Amino acid sequence: MTSSSNRRRTGTSGAPETSPAGGQTGRQIISDETWRQLLAPDGTAVASKFQRNFVRAAVARVTGTRPSLMHLTLGQAANILNFVGESPAKLSAGARGVPQLEKAGTVAQWTLFGLLLLIVTVSSPAGVLLAVGIVGLVLLMRKRRRGRQTWEDATWSGSFELPVPGAGVEALANFASRPQDSSGVVELTAPVDQRVSPVKGFYPVSLGRSEWPNVEVVGEHAYGEGIRATLRANGALTAGKSEGEVEGLQVELVAEPDNPYDSNAISVRWSGHVLGYFSREDALRCEQPVRRIIASGFAAAATARIWAYDEGDRLRARVTVAMPEPGLIAPLNEAPTGENTLVPWGSAIQVLKEENHFDVLFRHVPSDGVGLLLVSLHKEIYTLKNGTQRLFVEVRLDGKRVGELSQVTSAHLLPLLEHTEAVGETALAYARITGSALAAQLVLHAAKATEIGNDWLSSGPHPAPKLLPLAPRYGVPPAYTK
Repeated sequence: MTSSSNRRRTGTSGAPETSPAGGQTGRQIISDETWRQLLAPDGTAVASKFQRNFVRAAVARVTGTRPSLMHLTLGQAANILNFVGESPAKLSAGARGVPQLEKAGTVAQWTLFGLLLLIVTVSSPAGVLLAVGIVGLVLLMRKRRRGRQTWEDATWSGSFELPVPGAGVEALANFASRPQDSSGVVELTAPVDQRVSPVKGFYPVSLGRSEWPNVEVVGEHAYGEGIRATLRANGALTAGKSEGEVEGLQVELVAEPDNPYDSNAISVRWSGHVLGYFSREDALRCEQPVRRIIASGFAAAATARIWAYDEGDRLRARVTVAMPEPGLIAPLNEAPTGENTLVPWGSAIQVLKEENHFDVLFRHVPSDGVGLLLVSLHKEIYTLKNGTQRLFVEVRLDGKRVGELSQVTSAHLLPLLEHTEAVGETALAYARITGSALAAQLVLHAAKATEIGNDWLSSGPHPAPKLLPLAPRYGVPPAYTK
């Protein structure tokens, strides 16, 4: 069994640096490898000038160095802010990102600068020389920034290895649940799968369930070049092969509130390439949970299948995406506070005696009767009348008991709970709730102890993704691309 202290620290590249001059506030070091991962191409819209400057200032406060970041995108900006401990929501605060207001702000800045030069010029005989010096200093600073950007392009270029077709979504889930050390620095020294754009990480909508592609994507005919590029990158189309197919491809679902044709649109993308869109009906069904994931700072990742026949001047293609029921994409409740770890998805396990706790469950039954919950698992002892003690697993929802597992089923999970208890963590699991205002049923989905490998145990904790509270609508950044 791996101790909690031994498995928390995976490297030192992200550790704060202590000032050699006796300063008590250390500076965080962001390695070139980390920058390459933070600035990996993601296909999101380009950040505005004010947004870029806000990110540069946030980095400077933490590291003492102001990067250039002239080609920054919104996804990269949010990723950097999260890394340095700032909220990505601040990218849209104070009218940042609003074109009209930013244009007015830019005009105001240059107007004030012109007035300053005018005042300096006419204030004294030496004013002209002073004004020339100010202009020269501004030009020098701009030249230095362009030089810095050239160095960043050469050193921090977002190149990455092409994804491996058929790779499972576990890699995305593992990165999404990477721990932080006591300094708040996320270790990004391990390779990062860049099939979808990283912000906080990747949220796999399947959550480990069946990934059979069941949702048809529409509009593929308009995105032939993106589909060709995706198939070629995955080895499915070659110079001598006109028909290709890729299965198990990890794609990103991107909400496009600025889409001029449909503000509810959801595009399907791979490495920045648009492959098509959900139909209007499917987009409406999935819009709320997908937007919730994006607004929470994650990238919504799904598994897709692509088939195409290249006729030269025309590409016939079919793209399908694996999607669960909308109510089972994201949990209705928030993850509990404290140190916790999320047990991998497993086969269905019936929760017993939930009828005795309907007063707690009925508040969580969604209007359509089916939903997903995050529950915690606890080792408890039941004493029989003859004094014999038996261990069992108790299921709690938001800290309140909602049922228990049978003695036989409990035996499959107790070794796992003993492990999480030993390292000071609470075991969480997904549960499916079905019912109405009259009754509710709870079915747990948690892997058994025999189904969990040593790699998972030693690489923990695996905290549940922290999503925003349930709400009717969520604000997401513009993402439409032609």
